[in-house]
Amino acid sequence: MHISTKVFPFSLLFLTTIFLSCSKSIEVDPPDNQIISTEVFKNDSTAKSAVLGIYSQMMATQAQFSAGQTTLYTGLSANELYYFSPDHKEEFSTAEIGTTNHSVLAGNFWNPAYRFIYAANLCLERLKESSITPSLKASLTGEALVLRAFCYFQLVNLFGDVPLVLTTNYESSSVIPRTPAATIYSQLVNDLSQAALLLSVNYPSSNRVRVNKWAAKALLARVYLFTKNWAKAKEISTEVIGSGLYTLPALDNVFLKTSPEAILQLQPVNPTWNTWEGRDLLPASANETPKYLVTTRLYQTFENGDNRKSVWLGHRTFSGQSLVYPTKYKVYGNGAPLTEYYMILRLAEQYLIRAEASAHSAEIVSGIADLNSIRQRARLPNAVASDTATLLQLIEQERQVELFAEWGHRWYDLKRTGRINQVMQVVLPTTWQSTDALYPIPSSEILLNPFLIQNQGY
Repeated sequence: MHISTKVFPFSLLFLTTIFLSCSKSIEVDPPDNQIISTEVFKNDSTAKSAVLGIYSQMMATQAQFSAGQTTLYTGLSANELYYFSPDHKEEFSTAEIGTTNHSVLAGNFWNPAYRFIYAANLCLERLKESSITPSLKASLTGEALVLRAFCYFQLVNLFGDVPLVLTTNYESSSVIPRTPAATIYSQLVNDLSQAALLLSVNYPSSNRVRVNKWAAKALLARVYLFTKNWAKAKEISTEVIGSGLYTLPALDNVFLKTSPEAILQLQPVNPTWNTWEGRDLLPASANETPKYLVTTRLYQTFENGDNRKSVWLGHRTFSGQSLVYPTKYKVYGNGAPLTEYYMILRLAEQYLIRAEASAHSAEIVSGIADLNSIRQRARLPNAVASDTATLLQLIEQERQVELFAEWGHRWYDLKRTGRINQVMQVVLPTTWQSTDALYPIPSSEILLNPFLIQNQGY
C-alpha cells in the first residue's frame, strides 16, 4: 500500500484542507495554529472541525468512491449500466480491466479511501488524548469509527484482502501486507459496535448528514449480513427499523435532503451542484444524451406495474434509439437549488437485510412481510413464498430493483451470495473468469509496497 509523503503523513496538509473545506458548513474559524494537530484537539470547536472535515472531503471532488464512482464502476461490472460512448470504462463492463484503468482504481478508490482512513485514525488518536467535553469526545470518536469502517467496507468488497491500517505511523503502514477479509470484517464489527455505544440516537447535525447511533447500527447490520451472521443481522436491523425515526416515503421523495428514509447522507459541499452522482447520471440538458445507461437485462428485471420503473428511470430518444438511465437523483445541478443530499444508508435496505436474515433462519412469514413492505411502496402485489429458497430468490430480485445504481449493492450481493459466476458467465460468456470478481490492486501501489500481492487473474 502506498503511504508516501505525497499522501501521508498529512496531519499538516489534510487537517489544513479539512478546516478550509468545512468552515462554511460548520461556521468554525480555522485556528491560527491549525497545522499543529495536537493543538487542534484541545478545543471543542476545532476538534469537531477536524472530524467534520472528513465528511466534507468525501464530497469535495467528483472522481472518488465516496462521491458516485462506486455506483458507476460497479454498475458497469454488474451489468446494471453501460457507458454510451466508447471509452476505457468499457473494460469494467467486459471484465477485462487492463493497466489503463489501474490509475482509475488508484485515484478514485484506493487512495481516497486510505486518505480518509488515515484522517479517521488521526482523529481517533488525538481524541483519545484530548480533554475536550466528554460527550463531544464520545460522539466524535463514534463518528470517526463509522467513517473508517465505511471506507474499509468498500475496499474489502472491491479488492478483497487489503491492508488494515489502524495507526498514523506511516513508516510501518507503508509496508503492511494484505489483511484477510475476515479479519477486516471482525474489525468492522468491533468498530461499529463501539461506535453505537458512544453515539446518541439524536443526530448531531440539523439534517442526517452526520453519524448517529442508528447509522452505526445500520452499517453494522449490513456487515453481519455479509458475514452470514443471520441472528445478529436480524437483531440489529430490527433495532434500526424499530427506532421510530425512519419511514418509507413516496419514491419521489427518497433521495431528497429531507427524506424521512435517510439514515445517513453526505451533504454536498460544492455550491454549484447537488450530488456528483446526479451530475454523472442525468443528461446535462434536453438536447444531451445520458452518459450511463441502464442495461436491457436490468430494465427487464422490473415487473410490470413497478412504480420504480417509471419514477427511478428516465427515457430519452437519440437517433431513433431509446435510451434508459437512472433517475433516483432528479437534479443535474449547475446552479440549481440544493434539494438533494447523497444517500449513504436508508431504511429500505434494513427491511431487506431483515428479510434475508429471516429467510436463512427459516422464518418465512416475517421475511415475506418485510419484503412486501418494499413492494407495497412500489405498488406491486404482495409476493408469496413458502420456503427459504423461494424467498431468497424473491429477495435477490427485490434488492436488484430497489438498490440498483446505488453504491455497488448488486455487485457486492452477487459476490457475497456466491452467485457471481453463475450470473456473469451468462452475461459475459467469452470474457468472464471467476477471478474477475475482485478488482486488481493498482499497480502503482504494488510498486511502492513490495508486500502487496496482486489479485489472481491480473
